[in-house]
Amino acid sequence: MASNSTSSILPLLTLPDDVTHTAWNSSSSRLALASHSGTLHVWAYPPSVHSPATSWQAHDAPILKVVWAPPEFGHLLATCATDGSVSLWEEISSKDAGIEWRLVCQFPENQTPVLDFVFGSCLSGLKIVTAGGDGHIKIYETASTLELRKWQLQAEFPNVANLKEGIARITCTSASISWRPPVDSVQRPVFALGYCTSSQQFSTAKIWEFAEAYQRWQMIAELRESHEKPEPVHHMSWAPNVGRPFELIAVASGKSVSIWRLEFPLDSQGRLVVTRAARLIDHNGEVSHLDWDMTGMTLATSGSDGTVRLWQSNFSGQWQQQGIVKSVKDSYKR
Repeated sequence: MASNSTSSILPLLTLPDDVTHTAWNSSSSRLALASHSGTLHVWAYPPSVHSPATSWQAHDAPILKVVWAPPEFGHLLATCATDGSVSLWEEISSKDAGIEWRLVCQFPENQTPVLDFVFGSCLSGLKIVTAGGDGHIKIYETASTLELRKWQLQAEFPNVANLKEGIARITCTSASISWRPPVDSVQRPVFALGYCTSSQQFSTAKIWEFAEAYQRWQMIAELRESHEKPEPVHHMSWAPNVGRPFELIAVASGKSVSIWRLEFPLDSQGRLVVTRAARLIDHNGEVSHLDWDMTGMTLATSGSDGTVRLWQSNFSGQWQQQGIVKSVKDSYKR
């Protein structure tokens, strides 16, 4: 006899009303919550009396984003605020005081807001890449993980090479950066960056790589077909690579998501061979966030239509929707 069964989803935490961004660490043992008041909250999971939630005033301005460093650097996170400040925090624990967070480094405040930033790890050390509201990229680095207080500005350059004086009239509303996940022991510094701006010229997704031979960052690809006009980028996510001979990166623009196939190494002209593997158009609202599973085989997309959609590629290379989660108002009541 068949039986009907129902399941309930209960909240794990009740979040403060002014939360602006959340981030789990790689092991899902810490949840960081950024707030409009500038307060940062970090919860340990599962909760216990030995590792209670920790809260402190991290910034004087609203926090835009919080990100965790790669797990090999321990419990290390960074925050950026609307005043352009970026701070680095490290967890320390003792038998007497328990878990505390200390300020490791505070980068010089930018004159323009930081729209997005990420950690990047490679042979040359730990890096932080920021995308400013003025269309400029800044890359900070530390050569030694034992000296996390010592960071230097390694590079600063515009996302568009032929920058003109009229940049002051361009409005950058958002940006998205995705660092290439490690594929082997010799990890080269590569990241993808896309802007959403009032200028079509700036609203594009690009791949940047540090050229050791020239000791500078260079653009190696632009994620669009030659006949297409640039599109505003809302979010980007580089897929982990577990044995694939090529790379995948997903880019959200408007209601659609493009999945791009990248062929490393670079060709004889120092360019990256890029082809669109799929264009997903099932969302009925603007796609705001993308995320891959740990194998890089399943892509999750979420949009303003209140849905989260799961995608996978079949043996023919065609990407198909495998599942959908719809939001239901008042689905949980106390």
